[in-house]
Amino acid sequence: MITRLQRTLALTMLLTLPAAARGQAETARAELIVVAALRPPGIVAATVAGKPVDVSEVNRVVKIAVRGRPVSKAALPGLEAQALEQVINRKLVQLFLDAKKVSVTEAEIDKTIAEREKEQRTVDADLADVRGQNGLTVAAYRDEVDWELRWAKYLASLLNDKQLEAYFNANRQEFDGTELRISHILLRPDGALDPEEVDTLKARAETIRDEILGELTSFEDAAKRYSGGPSRQKGGDIGFISRHGVMPEEFSRAAFALEKEQISIPVVTHLGVHLIQCTDVRVGTKTWRDVRKEMRPSAVQNVFAQLAQKMREATPIEYTGAVSHIDPETGILIEGTGKAKAADKPDEEK
Repeated sequence: MITRLQRTLALTMLLTLPAAARGQAETARAELIVVAALRPPGIVAATVAGKPVDVSEVNRVVKIAVRGRPVSKAALPGLEAQALEQVINRKLVQLFLDAKKVSVTEAEIDKTIAEREKEQRTVDADLADVRGQNGLTVAAYRDEVDWELRWAKYLASLLNDKQLEAYFNANRQEFDGTELRISHILLRPDGALDPEEVDTLKARAETIRDEILGELTSFEDAAKRYSGGPSRQKGGDIGFISRHGVMPEEFSRAAFALEKEQISIPVVTHLGVHLIQCTDVRVGTKTWRDVRKEMRPSAVQNVFAQLAQKMREATPIEYTGAVSHIDPETGILIEGTGKAKAADKPDEEK
C-alpha cells in the first residue's frame, strides 16, 4: 500500500527534479519504461553509517514517484539519483528518531496494519497483494509502518500552533494569498527537451539576461524579440499569478523568490527555459490559521529536509557507484555502473 506520507515525500522529490530530468512523454506509460530499467535487488547503492542501502529501496521510490507520469529514458539516471537521496534522507531521519528515542510498540504496528487491511477490504483489495506489488516483504512492510508511526509521533510533538505560525511568518508569501505580476521570456526547444538542449537554452538565456542587466535592451523589448510564448506580444507580461496557481511549480517557486523588478536566472520547466521578472506585488491578507491545513504538508517536508541535512553533516555516507547518484562535492550526476564494487559483494562472490 502506498500511504499518503510515502506519496507526498516521493512526489516532493520528483517535483524538485529539473524539468529536463522529468522530460517529455516518449512512451504511453512511464511505468513500462521505469520497470524495465530498474536494477535487480541485491545491489548495494550506498551505505549510511555503515549500513547498506539496497537498490530495491530506491526502486520503490522511483515507481511511486513516476506512477502515471511520463518520463524519458534519458531522465532515469537523474530520477534514480534523486530517489537514492530520498532513501538516504529517510534513513538519516530514522537515525535522528533513534537518538531521540522516539519509538512505537509492536501492538501499535499491529493495530495500524489491521486498520489498513480493513480499509483495503472496503475497496475489494487484499493488503498482501498490494504490499507484494510494491516489492515489500512482511518484515519490510512492518518497518514501513514503524517509520510512519514514529515520524508522525515526532511531528505531533513538534508542529504545534507556535511552530506553524513561525513557519507561516517565515514563508508568508507562500501561503497568505500574495499575487505577483510577472513577465517572462520563454525559450522553447527545437525538439525534445533533453539535457543537451537545456544547456543550450540556458546559455542563450544567460546571454539575454546579461543584455538586459547591462541596459543594452529592456526586458519588454527582449521578450518581444526572443520569447516563444504568446505573452511576447505584451512584452512578456502574463498578469498576476498566485503561488500555487496554474504555472509550473518550478516557475512559481522561482517567481516568488524574486524582489520587485528583479530578473531570475534561467528557470527550466517542461515548456523550455524562462527568464522571469516580477513587476508588481499584491500583498495577501490570509493568516496562518486560514491556511493551517494546506500549509502543514509543506511544514512537514521542511522539518524532514532540515533534519536530514543536520544528520548528513554528522553521518558517514558512501556511494558504491552501482546506482546513479549526485556527487556530494560537485553536485554532478554520476551514472551508475549497475555493478557493486568487489567490497560490496558477498564473500562467496569475491
